[in-house]
Amino acid sequence: MNERIIGAYKYRHFGNKGKVDKILQVLKEYRKTAKDIAKIQWNLFFKQGNFNEYNEVKNIKSKLSERYKQTCQSQLVGILESYISNRQNDFVEIVYNSSLDKDTKFILFVINKSKVWFNEKLQKAVLKDKKGKVIKELPINKYHYKLARKILKHTFKQNKFPSFKNISMNLDKKVMDIQKKKDGKAKSFDYWVSITTLEKRRPVYIPLKTNSYAEKLDGKFLNFIQVNEKDNDIEIRLVKELNKKEEYIPQTDILAIDIGLNPLFATDKGDLFGRCFKDYLIQLDAKITKRMQYLQKNNIKPSKDKKYKKLVQKFRDFLKSEINRIFNRIIEIYKPKVIVLEKLDFRSPDLSKRLNRLISNFGKRYINEKIERIKQFYGIEVIFINPAYTSQECSNCGYIDKDNRKDTHTFECKACGNKINAQVNGARNIFRRSSLGEITPYTSKKKVLQILVKQYLERYKGCNSAPCELLMNNPYYRDYLSNSKPLMCVE
Repeated sequence: MNERIIGAYKYRHFGNKGKVDKILQVLKEYRKTAKDIAKIQWNLFFKQGNFNEYNEVKNIKSKLSERYKQTCQSQLVGILESYISNRQNDFVEIVYNSSLDKDTKFILFVINKSKVWFNEKLQKAVLKDKKGKVIKELPINKYHYKLARKILKHTFKQNKFPSFKNISMNLDKKVMDIQKKKDGKAKSFDYWVSITTLEKRRPVYIPLKTNSYAEKLDGKFLNFIQVNEKDNDIEIRLVKELNKKEEYIPQTDILAIDIGLNPLFATDKGDLFGRCFKDYLIQLDAKITKRMQYLQKNNIKPSKDKKYKKLVQKFRDFLKSEINRIFNRIIEIYKPKVIVLEKLDFRSPDLSKRLNRLISNFGKRYINEKIERIKQFYGIEVIFINPAYTSQECSNCGYIDKDNRKDTHTFECKACGNKINAQVNGARNIFRRSSLGEITPYTSKKKVLQILVKQYLERYKGCNSAPCELLMNNPYYRDYLSNSKPLMCVE
């Protein structure tokens, strides 16, 4: 089954203040209702182990119509299911890195995959081959379910439940309608959107101007919009189902990318993309920090200051634009079949804590969004590898040392003398890591080090590559060698 590719695009509206206020009243009630529905859905989840998009909404007290409540519930369940999907991934990582025995891990993985943490439906954990033949079967008892719930609840503590305080409205034909302008009528506007309000049978009609970028995209508009609030006004986005790029023919089997800040991206081919990225962030950070100091001095909340919000929005727009631009450029140049990345980590000592937090939150979000688009549009496979020691390992000989990396730009191997850009070196390690079956994204950092050290020593038959003194002064190798047979050193 082909996955649909959906995009939402902002269209400038020309609704007067009266109409805008009526929609803002709906949005306020929508958010209040979303919180009430969320409580009911979480109760269902903890009793049954799942959410119910079609749960009865008549008993929910709200000024919204029944159709609005149903629309709200459908949107809400989608958000909650996405949250649980991410917690399932966290669950796998916790179990994989635990000291539990293999059979217990297998049973927990089955419980997690089947989403039966709470309803305890399964009595056996079964593994089948491709032909459907049972190759493993173990009983599931109360202990396993209790342990599974404990692990899942731990992931909840580490990740806050979704908040619907500022949720946008995703509205379908049950409560709104879109009409394109007709020839010879209303020439000043391109679309009219009618939205049901809190007043029965009294919708408001909002005129829109076209978005030329969205119009050019290959696909079809759906009878569906997103409505959000911004500075006591509304934002309206039309939703379009986009067509997959069928003509895409891969020319590179695997492309590895190291993501940093200076530059933003480096490839295993030696390319550096976004060299001025960090410099611009530093300039923007100085402005944001200066404004923040002014607000703190005058006891003004950042959320109430238009200038501060404008600077943050400028930062977000730049971040998203650069991520999209560079990814598009990389695909245009290499046309990869597979892209390999490491788990994302945006941090820089040259930036304030506030901007580092913004980069971490929005950088990861925009990259993940772009990756999903790449997978959908081009059919490119994206693989995430374990990032442990990719910045310290030499891509030429495999020697690992904290002192190999001189700074954010320079890598010089203490063993073989290899000199290379630090991020290009990281990208080449990412490329190699993608083929190491022993190291998975869930392998602990300690175990990764053991595997890499062992491989290095076996590859060079002891210390033919690096002098014994260097190895014995390196804690990574010293600890391993102290528990192994003495190695013959070649002078």
